[in-house]
Amino acid sequence: MGAKIIMTLSFNYNQDKDVWCLLNKGKSSNNSPQPTKVYESLVAKYGDNPSEIDTKSFIDFYFTENNVSIERCIEKYLADWQLVSDEYHKRAKNIFGTELPEDICAYLTINNRNPYSIADSMFYVSVPRETIRKTIMHELWHFYTWYGLGVDQETKLVKEKYNELKESLTVLLNVECGDLLPDGVVDEGYPQHQALRKNISELWSTHKDIKQVWELIQ
Repeated sequence: MGAKIIMTLSFNYNQDKDVWCLLNKGKSSNNSPQPTKVYESLVAKYGDNPSEIDTKSFIDFYFTENNVSIERCIEKYLADWQLVSDEYHKRAKNIFGTELPEDICAYLTINNRNPYSIADSMFYVSVPRETIRKTIMHELWHFYTWYGLGVDQETKLVKEKYNELKESLTVLLNVECGDLLPDGVVDEGYPQHQALRKNISELWSTHKDIKQVWELIQ
């Protein structure tokens, strides 16, 4: 039996955080100018500038309409993640040469977009879904990138460039952790990053050194 992973991933729900996710990341994001489907439904019901109160009412309605049970979702997602979590962290640690130093919380949201925060040690996962394993693996990959390649990289490269590189680096999930993803699921990435993702895959097949690959794509 392998050593216990120090970092613990927990699942939680907080309506204020769900409201924040919808109002701040529903309309657009750094990587996509398009509104999410859930945000479009919110606007269709309450107009172009929904308030926090409107959004809370919409969330309550959404849970009822879609028969969403937070408790069942958390139980289901935790069980699914535990099937692969130890092996995922083992592989990520081997690639990045680091463990994650903080416990991390995955907050449930009805939004179709899943932002994350290194500073707050959290990210979002969408409900309801059959599996959120890809989302977890994708978001935690950003944490490994942050801690494994240096917390100064965003400042060094400027925020926009860092965003492009760390989003593209998730292509390696398909290469190194593809068997841990649900059947038929791949980490596709954003359309604007496809050329870079292809380049990363080719460099990785040659070098197998994440720091060298990182330097070569800058």
